[in-house]
Amino acid sequence: MLMISALRFLSFSLFSLVFTFGNLYAQDTDGSKRPFYEYKGNYGEEVSSEKARFKKAFGYNLIDMGRNWSPIEIEVMHAAFKQLPAGFHRIPKLKNLYRLDKIVLNAENASGDDIPAATLPSFSTIYENISQSYRVFVGKQELRVELYNPLFHEDRIDLINIIQHEMAHAFDFSRGFLSFSDEWISLTKFKVLHIFPLDGVHDSDSLYTLVNDPKVNNYAPTARRNLSTYSRQNPQEDFANSVTAYINYPYFRYTHPARYEFLNKNVFEGKEYFSNVTGVSSFEEKVIFDIEKALNNGSWIDVSFILTELGRGYFPALENKIIILIKKALGSMSVSQSKDKTLGLSTCYLMQPEALELRKSLIRSKRISVKEVLRDPQCFRYARDTFEKQLSKWSPSNLYFYKDSVSDYIQFLDPVLSAAYVRGFETEYTWKIFIEGDGVDGLLAEGYSLWKKGGNGSVKLNLKKSATRDFKFPEGKILRIEMLAKRTNPYNFKSFKSEKTGARFIVQPWFSYVGPDSPKIHVTFP
Repeated sequence: MLMISALRFLSFSLFSLVFTFGNLYAQDTDGSKRPFYEYKGNYGEEVSSEKARFKKAFGYNLIDMGRNWSPIEIEVMHAAFKQLPAGFHRIPKLKNLYRLDKIVLNAENASGDDIPAATLPSFSTIYENISQSYRVFVGKQELRVELYNPLFHEDRIDLINIIQHEMAHAFDFSRGFLSFSDEWISLTKFKVLHIFPLDGVHDSDSLYTLVNDPKVNNYAPTARRNLSTYSRQNPQEDFANSVTAYINYPYFRYTHPARYEFLNKNVFEGKEYFSNVTGVSSFEEKVIFDIEKALNNGSWIDVSFILTELGRGYFPALENKIIILIKKALGSMSVSQSKDKTLGLSTCYLMQPEALELRKSLIRSKRISVKEVLRDPQCFRYARDTFEKQLSKWSPSNLYFYKDSVSDYIQFLDPVLSAAYVRGFETEYTWKIFIEGDGVDGLLAEGYSLWKKGGNGSVKLNLKKSATRDFKFPEGKILRIEMLAKRTNPYNFKSFKSEKTGARFIVQPWFSYVGPDSPKIHVTFP
């Protein structure tokens, strides 16, 4: 497993750092109408000097691997590392930061063209039956951070966020994986699931994973470029996103006080980036206070900033209160085009249908234009065409089967669930389970579950309750589950099906799928 900064995401580049920055100048020539570009000064000497300055400040070599570092890229690295606490500088086992064209993946048909960065080495998670212990075995590769071409086409804010995210993975590794500690697992509500090998016997070791709790609405806040379910993938991504949130998101201490205190003590050694407001008892109270103050002062940009921060999580009740405040502030008539545009576009960060209706109302009354809305990256990613042609096709991910003493379940992530709800679509999950054997698949069971109100993107289904008929799992047989999401608008009857996702599993009566709350995971380094 790679500690990769993004497995699947939407990316909307506002500009290309590679091509819009730098001391370049155009010069016409007699022999061609096409200008050529010449670097003013000694380019190689400047790059070498900047690399040396970076190493002196932070302790790392910037290594060229297929793609050379440019001065502007090194400048951004400086900006990102200046914000990091001293514990992120000169990490003992981290010597080099590599610049490459793209990640090299071994998986068949895998593509790394859209992955901006990764932290190595990989590791495996194994439950040892003989010692009844949870182990993490780290690969023999060096500790390294790799940065790829897509990273440097990001918005500068997101670019710095990703760099800090990867350094959080490296810091986590250097401390023996704080993200696997019982304290982190407990406060983040991840749980251990055992995965029985298809060819296993009674005393076999097994893989295990850690899955999020669907009842918890908010895991670590995500960057604007990332899927809302990004932090739910595993404790390592949740940890890295929490580190970047601690540095960059002022509301993090209010949305995730337990995470904040853990990081303050174990990562940042008391260093803080935002002042604490006394007398505020909750995140909702803080947000309502801030947004009412901004609206009363006519600070529309401040309102947009607050809604951007709100959009990093899932707060449906609070969002509906804010929509009412924004409607009231906008009024029935336009008094300022700037006000209409800023407040209207800021509602694209609110994942409620009422926010979409508010924008539609502004468009119908010609207070903002469709072109203005679609020009905004956040609004564009949830626009009608984007949803119907792209998002609706995305399959759910991170699918796992497990059972407890009472019922059988599947759990998965659906980052499109909230977007479908905003667009007025209900989501129906349909599944089928097949028995594999003798070259012929036999249908064992099928079922569905309808979700009308959206959700945080983490879905847990009871197979027996959602099945169309009674069934019983055959013991010791290899089973395959296939599922997809169908999005249907109950008013215009538009319907879209996602790609299928699936998993293979085996049911044994004596196997325990759910692990303890405190697994006491041991990490083994080579």
